[in-house]
Amino acid sequence: MRIAVIGTGSIGRRHIGNLLGLGYDDVLAVSEHKKIKTLEIGSRNVQVVNDVDTALKSSIDCVFICNPTGLHYRYLEKAIGARTHVFVEKPVGSTTTGFNELLKESKKKRLTIAVGNQFRFHPHLAEIRNKVRENKLGNILRVEAVQGEHIADYHPTENYHESYAVKRDLGGGVLLTQIHQIDYLNWIFGPFSRVFAISRQPSILNIDAEESVSYLLERHGGYPIYGHMDFLLRPKKVSIQIMGDKQGIFWDYYGGKLASLNQGSMHRESIISKIPFDRNQMFVDVVNDFLKAVKSGHKPMSDLADGLTALQIVEGVKESIVSGRAVEITH
Repeated sequence: MRIAVIGTGSIGRRHIGNLLGLGYDDVLAVSEHKKIKTLEIGSRNVQVVNDVDTALKSSIDCVFICNPTGLHYRYLEKAIGARTHVFVEKPVGSTTTGFNELLKESKKKRLTIAVGNQFRFHPHLAEIRNKVRENKLGNILRVEAVQGEHIADYHPTENYHESYAVKRDLGGGVLLTQIHQIDYLNWIFGPFSRVFAISRQPSILNIDAEESVSYLLERHGGYPIYGHMDFLLRPKKVSIQIMGDKQGIFWDYYGGKLASLNQGSMHRESIISKIPFDRNQMFVDVVNDFLKAVKSGHKPMSDLADGLTALQIVEGVKESIVSGRAVEITH
Protein backbone atom coordinates (compact mmCIF):
# COMPACT_ATOMS: atom_id res chain seq x y z
CA MET A 1 0.00 0.00 0.00
CA ARG A 2 1.44 3.37 -1.08
CA ILE A 3 0.58 6.24 1.28
CA ALA A 4 1.12 10.00 0.87
CA VAL A 5 1.20 12.22 3.96
CA ILE A 6 0.46 15.86 3.13
CA GLY A 7 2.07 18.20 5.64
CA THR A 8 5.34 17.70 7.51
CA GLY A 9 4.56 19.50 10.76
CA SER A 10 4.28 17.73 14.12
CA ILE A 11 1.12 15.74 13.31
CA GLY A 12 2.31 14.77 9.83
CA ARG A 13 5.61 13.51 11.27
CA ARG A 14 3.77 11.62 14.00
CA HIS A 15 1.62 9.81 11.45
CA ILE A 16 4.62 8.99 9.25
CA GLY A 17 6.46 7.55 12.25
CA ASN A 18 3.43 5.48 13.27
CA LEU A 19 2.87 4.21 9.72
CA LEU A 20 6.49 3.09 9.50
CA GLY A 21 6.15 1.46 12.92
CA LEU A 22 3.07 -0.42 11.72
CA GLY A 23 5.07 -1.84 8.82
CA TYR A 24 3.90 0.46 6.02
CA ASP A 25 7.22 1.20 4.33
CA ASP A 26 6.01 2.85 1.11
CA VAL A 27 5.29 6.28 2.62
CA LEU A 28 5.72 9.54 0.73
CA ALA A 29 5.79 12.98 2.41
CA VAL A 30 4.32 16.00 0.60
CA SER A 31 5.77 19.40 1.57
CA GLU A 32 4.18 22.14 -0.53
CA HIS A 33 4.50 25.02 1.94
CA LYS A 34 7.98 24.70 3.46
CA LYS A 35 9.22 22.69 0.44
CA ILE A 36 11.66 20.65 2.48
CA LYS A 37 13.86 18.31 0.45
CA THR A 38 14.74 15.64 3.00
CA LEU A 39 12.95 14.14 5.96
CA GLU A 40 14.27 11.71 8.56
CA ILE A 41 11.81 10.02 10.94
CA GLY A 42 13.27 7.70 13.57
CA SER A 43 16.52 7.17 11.63
CA ARG A 44 14.49 6.37 8.47
CA ASN A 45 14.81 8.55 5.36
CA VAL A 46 11.39 9.34 3.91
CA GLN A 47 10.89 10.33 0.29
CA VAL A 48 9.66 13.93 -0.09
CA VAL A 49 7.94 15.68 -2.99
CA ASN A 50 6.93 19.35 -3.11
CA ASP A 51 3.80 19.06 -5.24
CA VAL A 52 0.62 17.21 -4.28
CA ASP A 53 -0.43 16.61 -7.89
CA THR A 54 2.86 14.84 -8.54
CA ALA A 55 2.23 12.65 -5.51
CA LEU A 56 -1.33 11.78 -6.55
CA LYS A 57 -0.10 10.66 -9.97
CA SER A 58 2.31 8.14 -8.43
CA SER A 59 -0.16 5.30 -7.78
CA ILE A 60 -1.15 6.49 -4.30
CA ASP A 61 -3.64 4.27 -2.44
CA CYS A 62 -4.24 6.48 0.62
CA VAL A 63 -3.71 10.13 1.48
CA PHE A 64 -3.22 11.60 4.96
CA ILE A 65 -4.15 15.31 5.08
CA CYS A 66 -2.15 16.90 7.90
CA ASN A 67 -1.77 20.53 6.83
CA PRO A 68 -3.54 23.61 8.34
CA THR A 69 -7.30 23.33 8.76
CA GLY A 70 -8.09 26.05 6.24
CA LEU A 71 -6.49 23.92 3.49
CA HIS A 72 -8.27 20.63 4.25
CA TYR A 73 -11.19 21.13 1.87
CA ARG A 74 -9.00 21.80 -1.17
CA TYR A 75 -6.78 18.78 -0.56
CA LEU A 76 -9.69 16.50 0.26
CA GLU A 77 -11.29 17.55 -3.02
CA LYS A 78 -8.07 16.72 -4.87
CA ALA A 79 -7.72 13.33 -3.19
CA ILE A 80 -11.33 12.31 -3.86
CA GLY A 81 -10.93 13.48 -7.46
CA ALA A 82 -7.91 11.18 -7.75
CA ARG A 83 -9.97 8.28 -6.28
CA THR A 84 -7.77 7.76 -3.24
CA HIS A 85 -8.89 6.83 0.25
CA VAL A 86 -8.35 9.66 2.73
CA PHE A 87 -7.48 10.16 6.37
CA VAL A 88 -8.04 13.83 7.18
CA GLU A 89 -6.91 15.36 10.44
CA LYS A 90 -9.54 17.00 12.60
CA PRO A 91 -11.31 19.27 12.00
CA VAL A 92 -12.34 18.37 8.47
CA GLY A 93 -12.40 22.06 7.56
CA SER A 94 -12.97 25.63 8.72
CA THR A 95 -16.63 25.59 7.65
CA THR A 96 -19.04 22.98 6.32
CA THR A 97 -19.44 24.79 3.00
CA GLY A 98 -19.09 22.38 0.08
CA PHE A 99 -18.52 19.27 2.18
CA ASN A 100 -21.90 17.67 1.46
CA GLU A 101 -20.89 17.45 -2.19
CA LEU A 102 -17.58 15.83 -1.24
CA LEU A 103 -19.44 13.38 1.00
CA LYS A 104 -21.73 12.38 -1.88
CA GLU A 105 -18.78 12.07 -4.29
CA SER A 106 -16.79 9.88 -1.88
CA LYS A 107 -19.78 7.56 -1.44
CA LYS A 108 -20.32 7.40 -5.18
CA LYS A 109 -16.68 6.36 -5.68
CA ARG A 110 -16.82 4.00 -2.67
CA LEU A 111 -13.90 5.70 -0.99
CA THR A 112 -13.08 5.38 2.69
CA ILE A 113 -12.78 8.78 4.37
CA ALA A 114 -11.75 8.84 8.03
CA VAL A 115 -11.34 11.81 10.37
CA GLY A 116 -8.62 11.92 13.04
CA ASN A 117 -10.86 11.91 16.10
CA GLN A 118 -8.46 9.73 18.08
CA PHE A 119 -10.16 10.32 21.44
CA ARG A 120 -12.84 7.84 20.34
CA PHE A 121 -10.16 5.19 20.89
CA HIS A 122 -9.50 6.07 24.50
CA PRO A 123 -10.68 3.08 26.57
CA HIS A 124 -12.10 5.29 29.33
CA LEU A 125 -14.27 7.25 26.91
CA ALA A 126 -15.46 4.00 25.34
CA GLU A 127 -16.42 2.75 28.83
CA ILE A 128 -18.26 5.99 29.61
CA ARG A 129 -20.15 5.72 26.32
CA ASN A 130 -21.21 2.15 27.12
CA LYS A 131 -22.39 3.16 30.60
CA VAL A 132 -24.44 6.03 29.18
CA ARG A 133 -25.93 3.97 26.35
CA GLU A 134 -26.79 1.09 28.73
CA ASN A 135 -28.31 3.49 31.28
CA LYS A 136 -25.95 2.29 34.03
CA LEU A 137 -25.67 5.78 35.50
CA GLY A 138 -29.45 6.16 35.75
CA ASN A 139 -31.05 9.47 34.86
CA ILE A 140 -28.22 11.83 34.04
CA LEU A 141 -28.55 15.07 35.96
CA ARG A 142 -25.66 17.03 34.47
CA VAL A 143 -22.42 16.73 32.53
CA GLU A 144 -19.38 18.98 32.78
CA ALA A 145 -16.46 18.70 30.34
CA VAL A 146 -13.25 20.75 30.50
CA GLN A 147 -10.40 20.88 28.01
CA GLY A 148 -7.72 23.50 28.59
CA GLU A 149 -4.03 23.99 27.88
CA HIS A 150 -1.98 27.13 27.42
CA ILE A 151 -1.22 27.61 23.74
CA ALA A 152 2.42 28.45 24.52
CA ASP A 153 2.86 24.94 25.88
CA TYR A 154 1.68 23.19 22.70
CA HIS A 155 5.08 23.58 21.04
CA PRO A 156 7.33 25.28 23.63
CA THR A 157 10.19 25.94 21.21
CA GLU A 158 7.93 27.89 18.82
CA ASN A 159 6.29 31.32 19.00
CA TYR A 160 2.57 30.53 19.27
CA HIS A 161 1.71 33.77 17.44
CA GLU A 162 3.15 32.09 14.33
CA SER A 163 0.99 28.97 14.71
CA TYR A 164 -1.99 28.39 12.45
CA ALA A 165 -3.92 27.42 15.60
CA VAL A 166 -4.29 31.10 16.55
CA LYS A 167 -4.99 32.47 13.06
CA ARG A 168 -8.65 32.68 12.09
CA ASP A 169 -7.96 32.72 8.34
CA LEU A 170 -6.09 29.38 8.60
CA GLY A 171 -8.85 27.69 10.60
CA GLY A 172 -7.46 28.51 14.03
CA GLY A 173 -9.13 29.16 17.36
CA VAL A 174 -9.71 26.84 20.28
CA LEU A 175 -13.05 25.54 18.94
CA LEU A 176 -11.53 24.05 15.80
CA THR A 177 -8.15 23.17 17.30
CA GLN A 178 -9.74 21.27 20.20
CA ILE A 179 -12.82 20.03 18.35
CA HIS A 180 -12.05 16.65 19.95
CA GLN A 181 -14.19 17.69 22.92
CA ILE A 182 -17.19 18.47 20.71
CA ASP A 183 -16.75 15.18 18.87
CA TYR A 184 -16.54 12.89 21.88
CA LEU A 185 -19.39 14.64 23.68
CA ASN A 186 -21.54 14.11 20.59
CA TRP A 187 -20.31 10.50 20.30
CA ILE A 188 -21.22 9.76 23.90
CA PHE A 189 -24.31 11.90 24.53
CA GLY A 190 -25.61 13.18 21.16
CA PRO A 191 -27.34 14.07 19.00
CA PHE A 192 -27.84 17.64 20.18
CA SER A 193 -30.64 20.01 19.28
CA ARG A 194 -29.48 23.43 20.53
CA VAL A 195 -26.43 25.23 21.86
CA PHE A 196 -25.79 28.46 23.76
CA ALA A 197 -22.26 29.80 24.04
CA ILE A 198 -20.11 32.71 25.21
CA SER A 199 -16.48 33.55 24.49
CA ARG A 200 -14.09 35.42 26.75
CA GLN A 201 -13.31 38.91 25.50
CA PRO A 202 -11.01 40.78 25.14
CA SER A 203 -8.20 38.40 24.22
CA ILE A 204 -5.51 37.77 26.84
CA LEU A 205 -3.26 36.19 24.20
CA ASN A 206 -3.75 39.01 21.67
CA ILE A 207 -4.98 36.66 18.92
CA ASP A 208 -7.81 37.15 16.43
CA ALA A 209 -9.45 33.74 16.99
CA GLU A 210 -11.42 32.60 20.04
CA GLU A 211 -9.18 31.54 22.95
CA SER A 212 -11.77 30.61 25.60
CA VAL A 213 -15.31 29.32 25.04
CA SER A 214 -17.99 28.00 27.37
CA TYR A 215 -21.17 26.43 26.01
CA LEU A 216 -24.31 24.50 26.91
CA LEU A 217 -25.50 21.69 24.63
CA GLU A 218 -29.07 20.44 24.80
CA ARG A 219 -30.25 16.98 23.81
CA HIS A 220 -33.75 16.47 22.43
CA GLY A 221 -35.85 16.38 25.59
CA GLY A 222 -32.72 15.59 27.62
CA TYR A 223 -30.21 16.98 30.08
CA PRO A 224 -27.85 19.96 29.61
CA ILE A 225 -24.18 19.37 28.90
CA TYR A 226 -21.68 22.06 29.86
CA GLY A 227 -18.44 22.28 27.93
CA HIS A 228 -15.45 24.56 28.31
CA MET A 229 -12.26 24.78 26.25
CA ASP A 230 -9.44 27.30 26.26
CA PHE A 231 -5.87 28.16 25.26
CA LEU A 232 -5.14 29.52 28.75
CA LEU A 233 -5.23 26.83 31.43
CA ARG A 234 -2.16 25.85 33.44
CA PRO A 235 -1.70 23.10 34.38
CA LYS A 236 -3.43 21.56 31.38
CA LYS A 237 -6.62 19.61 31.99
CA VAL A 238 -8.98 17.31 30.10
CA SER A 239 -11.83 15.90 32.15
CA ILE A 240 -15.49 14.88 32.21
CA GLN A 241 -17.74 14.73 35.25
CA ILE A 242 -21.13 13.06 34.94
CA MET A 243 -23.72 12.98 37.72
CA GLY A 244 -26.49 10.38 37.43
CA ASP A 245 -29.09 9.40 40.00
CA LYS A 246 -27.56 5.89 40.13
CA GLN A 247 -23.87 6.68 39.77
CA GLY A 248 -21.48 9.55 39.17
CA ILE A 249 -18.40 9.27 36.98
CA PHE A 250 -15.21 11.35 36.78
CA TRP A 251 -12.61 10.99 34.01
CA ASP A 252 -9.15 12.55 34.24
CA TYR A 253 -7.32 12.15 30.94
CA TYR A 254 -3.85 13.22 32.05
CA GLY A 255 -4.20 11.39 35.37
CA GLY A 256 -5.18 8.26 33.44
CA LYS A 257 -8.10 7.46 35.74
CA LEU A 258 -11.81 6.76 35.57
CA ALA A 259 -13.53 6.98 38.95
CA SER A 260 -16.96 6.48 40.47
CA LEU A 261 -18.17 9.51 42.46
CA ASN A 262 -19.88 9.10 45.82
CA GLN A 263 -23.43 10.42 45.65
CA GLY A 264 -23.09 12.05 49.06
CA SER A 265 -19.91 13.94 48.18
CA MET A 266 -18.53 14.90 44.79
CA HIS A 267 -15.01 14.78 46.28
CA ARG A 268 -15.13 11.11 47.37
CA GLU A 269 -14.30 8.67 44.62
CA SER A 270 -13.53 5.02 43.97
CA ILE A 271 -11.18 4.16 41.10
CA ILE A 272 -12.90 2.15 38.36
CA SER A 273 -9.90 2.00 36.06
CA LYS A 274 -6.42 3.51 35.92
CA ILE A 275 -4.16 3.24 32.88
CA PRO A 276 -0.74 4.72 32.04
CA PHE A 277 -0.95 7.90 30.01
CA ASP A 278 0.09 7.05 26.43
CA ARG A 279 -1.12 9.74 24.06
CA ASN A 280 0.45 8.21 20.97
CA GLN A 281 -1.45 4.93 21.31
CA MET A 282 -4.68 6.70 20.31
CA PHE A 283 -2.97 7.96 17.15
CA VAL A 284 -1.80 4.44 16.35
CA ASP A 285 -5.29 3.06 16.95
CA VAL A 286 -7.09 5.63 14.79
CA VAL A 287 -4.65 5.00 11.89
CA ASN A 288 -5.00 1.22 12.27
CA ASP A 289 -8.79 1.59 12.20
CA PHE A 290 -8.65 3.64 8.99
CA LEU A 291 -6.33 1.23 7.18
CA LYS A 292 -8.44 -1.77 8.24
CA ALA A 293 -11.54 0.05 6.94
CA VAL A 294 -9.78 0.65 3.61
CA LYS A 295 -8.99 -3.06 3.27
CA SER A 296 -12.39 -4.32 4.43
CA GLY A 297 -14.68 -1.64 3.00
CA HIS A 298 -16.28 -1.15 6.43
CA LYS A 299 -17.03 2.21 8.05
CA PRO A 300 -14.16 3.66 10.11
CA MET A 301 -14.83 4.61 13.72
CA SER A 302 -14.98 8.29 12.72
CA ASP A 303 -15.92 9.00 9.12
CA LEU A 304 -16.52 12.16 7.09
CA ALA A 305 -20.15 12.42 8.23
CA ASP A 306 -18.99 12.32 11.87
CA GLY A 307 -16.45 15.03 11.17
CA LEU A 308 -19.11 17.21 9.55
CA THR A 309 -21.46 16.74 12.51
CA ALA A 310 -18.79 18.04 14.91
CA LEU A 311 -18.12 20.96 12.57
CA GLN A 312 -21.86 21.79 12.41
CA ILE A 313 -21.94 21.96 16.20
CA VAL A 314 -18.91 24.27 16.19
CA GLU A 315 -20.68 26.50 13.68
CA GLY A 316 -23.69 26.59 16.02
CA VAL A 317 -21.41 27.57 18.92
CA LYS A 318 -19.84 30.38 16.88
CA GLU A 319 -23.26 31.66 15.76
CA SER A 320 -24.46 31.69 19.36
CA ILE A 321 -21.39 33.67 20.50
CA VAL A 322 -22.11 36.33 17.87
CA SER A 323 -25.90 36.47 18.31
CA GLY A 324 -26.05 36.05 22.09
CA ARG A 325 -28.89 33.53 21.62
CA ALA A 326 -29.38 29.78 21.71
CA VAL A 327 -28.93 28.30 18.21
CA GLU A 328 -30.60 25.27 16.66
CA ILE A 329 -28.09 22.68 15.45
CA THR A 330 -28.77 21.44 11.94
CA HIS A 331 -27.63 17.96 10.95
